[in-house]
Amino acid sequence: MTKENNSRENGSMASNMEEVKQLGKQMEKLRDERELNQDERVADPSQHDHAPETEKRED
Repeated sequence: MTKENNSRENGSMASNMEEVKQLGKQMEKLRDERELNQDERVADPSQHDHAPETEKRED
């Protein structure tokens, strides 16, 4: 991401320290598995082929 081009590329790394700090703040706000369970939520599934199947909630 350059000053001329403000669009982000998927999978690209942070290009400067300001972006690293911003990403760090976003990560601090992420909830852990315990907090997600309290809200009856499920974390994003693992991104690999051997990930366990997620269970569908019955409402």
